[in-house]
Amino acid sequence: MDTSTAATPASSSTDIQLPINLFTRNPSHTIPSSTYLLPSSWRRFQLSSLINKVLNPNAPIPFDFIVDGELLRGSLEAYVKNRRGGDMESTLHVEYVESLLPPKEQGTYPQDDWVSGVSIKRPGFILLSSYLSHAKIIPLTHPTSTASDDAQPPSITLPLPTRLGSTCTSWLSPHPSHEAYDPSAPILVGAGGVDRQTHIFSIPSDRLVDLASHADPSAGCKEIMTLHLHTGPVSSLSPSLDYSKVLTSSWDGLLGVFKLPTREEPLEERHEVGPEPGSYLTGVDRRSKKRRLNVKDATATETPNGEQANGLPAANSGGYRKSPEMVLRGHNGRIGGSIWDKEQAGTVWSAGWDGSVRGWDVESGGCEVVKQGPQERAALCIDQMAGTRSLVTGHMDRVVCLWDARESASVISLTLPTSAATPSVTAHPTSSFTLATASYSGHLQIWDVRSPKQALFSVKKQPRKDNKIVGGGTGERLLSVDWDGEVMIAGGEDGEVGVWSARGE
Repeated sequence: MDTSTAATPASSSTDIQLPINLFTRNPSHTIPSSTYLLPSSWRRFQLSSLINKVLNPNAPIPFDFIVDGELLRGSLEAYVKNRRGGDMESTLHVEYVESLLPPKEQGTYPQDDWVSGVSIKRPGFILLSSYLSHAKIIPLTHPTSTASDDAQPPSITLPLPTRLGSTCTSWLSPHPSHEAYDPSAPILVGAGGVDRQTHIFSIPSDRLVDLASHADPSAGCKEIMTLHLHTGPVSSLSPSLDYSKVLTSSWDGLLGVFKLPTREEPLEERHEVGPEPGSYLTGVDRRSKKRRLNVKDATATETPNGEQANGLPAANSGGYRKSPEMVLRGHNGRIGGSIWDKEQAGTVWSAGWDGSVRGWDVESGGCEVVKQGPQERAALCIDQMAGTRSLVTGHMDRVVCLWDARESASVISLTLPTSAATPSVTAHPTSSFTLATASYSGHLQIWDVRSPKQALFSVKKQPRKDNKIVGGGTGERLLSVDWDGEVMIAGGEDGEVGVWSARGE
């Protein structure tokens, strides 16, 4: 292999020349393969200047440099002395990646209680769930610059029929750039609850075009389906790739696959299960007159708003009660989260408090893959890296784990050390290397899996001083994060949704 001596930038004549192999996984930034003899005093700036001189781009491109899985923060000489025992003769393999700008806070959306879930999967809108027991849609155009600013943008509020709180939420209709998008179809939104049910809401198709033009943006929005299966709080819900099904998971250790209404298969306006007695659920809205019905009676005589044909209220209000098409059993304990595989339409993944990650076939209902980690390493959430079969899970013991779904062995391929328990992770939508995490310490961190020893960026969300949320608490813990590659949002105990500009690779 050729050995090249770098002529620029200028360096001291007393510098030791180190053999460096520079490489990248980005084909558009590749330079000729060679071992470069570089001054030991060089840092990121000088290395980046060298790459730009070889590439000769139209505009300078800033680069970061990774050595042995760690970002180069000082000089090459300092790294060799601290990490290589002062070995100045062995070739140093240095990977270079395009630099990312640190996240920049854009503002906040104050809420009245803890924010349990957030989603930015539909461009221009924030979807959130709250322990105030509702889901809410807010346009991503009016974040407040200060906590004292009381100006609130127009929003759609979707109340759950209980006061127990909403635990998670998700868009269940394709966004405008999706191949299955139908501009005339109602927009579906789901919210899981502490009440053990998943509530599906329908929003008029034109409602999001201009929320400000509606005197009451929530008018005409209604719950059309209530999904029954679980005996514990719902921990996650996720739509299938074609948005024809929804996957739910729960603390009861079960996964449920439910059918969603589509143009080809519209909603069947009938109940499939009888009403559940809610007397032991202290937050259920109870009425003075109740009558228990069996499934046959409920199907024949109840209406979706909870009233029976004779005018008496039903045991629970909500949409048409639906049962699952498939129930998946196998976890020993609570399930922290579940997702549909981004590459294989018939596969779903789940992560449990038993320390395992499991892959399921939704057609047969069989558990095809079991990746068992340490049983004390409870998994709280799961996502999948873009363009790969790599799964990422957040855990109670302050780590994020990566798993290679292509391998049958129960091997954690990589761990990232976070600052506290990590209840939410989100992979970059297009990059196979970057992801964001939210932790109970209030930190948002952006990671590059090529540099697993430390986060690229870490920002602490500061709770507002006039915190008067219903849930109380320290206001520190974050519960959910989402990232569309340009904008990152997060919410938690402080009752706010924070917004940051954050571009990923």
